[in-house]
Amino acid sequence: MNPREPSTVRRAAAVPIGRVAAAPAFSALLGACLAGCGGGSAAVESSRGNVLLADQNNYLTTAALSIPSVDTAPAVDLDICWSQVADDLQCHPLSAQSDVDTVSLLRISHLTKHDVEGKLAAGLLSQSQVAGYVEYHPDHVATCAKLSQLSFFGTEADTPSKYVESAGLTYLLLLAKGTTPGIGARDMLFLNPTSASTNTRVDVASGCGLLDFSADLLSLQKPSVPAAGPWIVDWKDITHDGQGNPVSLRWIDGVTLGRFDGMSVEAVQARILDIELVATSLWDLALDGEDKADLSRARDRKTGAPFPGFKPADSTWMLALTCSTCQSPAPLVLTILQPI
Repeated sequence: MNPREPSTVRRAAAVPIGRVAAAPAFSALLGACLAGCGGGSAAVESSRGNVLLADQNNYLTTAALSIPSVDTAPAVDLDICWSQVADDLQCHPLSAQSDVDTVSLLRISHLTKHDVEGKLAAGLLSQSQVAGYVEYHPDHVATCAKLSQLSFFGTEADTPSKYVESAGLTYLLLLAKGTTPGIGARDMLFLNPTSASTNTRVDVASGCGLLDFSADLLSLQKPSVPAAGPWIVDWKDITHDGQGNPVSLRWIDGVTLGRFDGMSVEAVQARILDIELVATSLWDLALDGEDKADLSRARDRKTGAPFPGFKPADSTWMLALTCSTCQSPAPLVLTILQPI
């Protein structure tokens, strides 16, 4: 499940357990080189912005997953419960009742659990490897469901009979916020049907500790940005995301600008999974296929007020290009701006 592919492709890729899809890869939290790549101000062609982003301005990230596994009896109508869940993959609070919108089960072909962890973390799990998909939407009251309640987008799939022991199949259970397949995963668990087990109940534990994510914000080239404006950010030259995966600019559908008072770049880096929680202020700008944006159009996330400029200049200023339809919540592009 490559986190960089639009949700429309992922939805087409989702298939009921028992059917196999063969198709291209899915696309599995979180500056500018101004003419001449010096990071300073320079004249640019009128069709370009005055703050040019390139790959050398982007952060570098690493991610690894350690997903627990539960043995169960095969081909039975399991009880699947998430009552014990209290936090998510980012170690943020997660309400088992109100925050879980989708419980889904993926059947993955010809990959070990270790292989799946690696491919999910790198965003390289291909659609052809997902042999089945079923889901259930909780009512936000009950925190358990029967395996038979999981369906293929509302169509009964007789899931228990297809939940079989096989050396060539890996089953992955996901808890997600939202109802779009492949987006918003907050917790996960491998299920292992085996004749050696008589267990018919699955209790999903909290997600904190499953994800090991780190980001390097110190090695990137900080793009210079004029403190007084204009602030036309241009990312036509971006070719890869923070993990080094090729990126299509059409996936970028939002800009977020963050101000961090009293925090160094090192301090922001240490709280990379909490940047939206520790930011002093955040401004957002929705996009619709553009490859540049005027930051003066960004609006304060809390008040709706327009972006007032880079004051105070000695704060740490972060710019992120985001993808709301990607599986990974990590920005495709994240850099530290240098007001001048």
